Formats: sequence, C-alpha cells, structure tokens
Amino acid sequence: MKIRSNNFKGPSFPEKSNPKRIRNTHTSRFAFNFSFLTRDSKYNLDSNSKTINKKVRLKLLERIYQLSQEDIVRVLGYDKQQGLEQIPEEKVKLRIHPEFKTSERYNECEDDYWVFRIGKLGRVIGKKNKNLFYVMSIDASFDQYNHG
Repeated sequence: MKIRSNNFKGPSFPEKSNPKRIRNTHTSRFAFNFSFLTRDSKYNLDSNSKTINKKVRLKLLERIYQLSQEDIVRVLGYDKQQGLEQIPEEKVKLRIHPEFKTSERYNECEDDYWVFRIGKLGRVIGKKNKNLFYVMSIDASFDQYNHG
C-alpha cells in the first residue's frame, strides 16, 4: 500500500510566534534570578569567595525555598527578619552588574533595594520587578549598609 505524502495533514505552525498566545506568568509568588549578581567575589557565589561559604549557600537556598512558597502579599507583610525590607538605594554600597542597567531591567524595577535575611549568616540584596527578585548581592560580612 502506497501512502501519498500530500494527503498527510500535520500541525500548522505560525511563521512568527504570536505573543498573545503565550500564557501569562503567575505573579503571586516570588521567582529569583541570579543572572546579575555583582561581579565582586566578596558578595557573589564565586567559588573563591572568602565570605560565602557552604553554610551561607545552604541557608540561602533554604530561604529562597521558603520565600517562594508563600504569596508575595504575605511575604511583604512579615517583619524584616522573616520577609523583605526596603532599603533606599543611596544607603547601600553595591556595584550593580553593568548588564543589569544596559538591559533596561534596572529601569523596570521598583525604586530602592529589597533585602531578605539568611539568618545570622547574612542578607541578600536585590531589586524587585513585580514578582521577580533579582539577586544583586549576598552580604555575609554585613558591610554593604548600616544594619538597623
């Protein structure tokens, strides 16, 4: 039996993707992005870092897991020990990854930095764009802004 190939009807694919067909992302919980972590090895996950050890890394992972399990509204309602705290940008000593600004992501984020604590081991400084938390720095030496 001979099958004629011109009778086969396969799925039709649009030539260009249609943005309206892309499903909206869920924004009720935090998502974390490490793409623009500072290049300063004292505050990033570089294997040569003298301040970011295995304990800090494990606690960081644990906190990200916790923060991503709850609705953003709830997390923002927690005190600064459990949730997030807003810190004015001029009070934080941080060299922002250059690509973060050139990519326009900086302009899309809310004003100021947002911080969450990783217990007594440090704090994570980032920028927030709706539910997306850009991790900019991991301050395990507590010297990027005055602790209050």
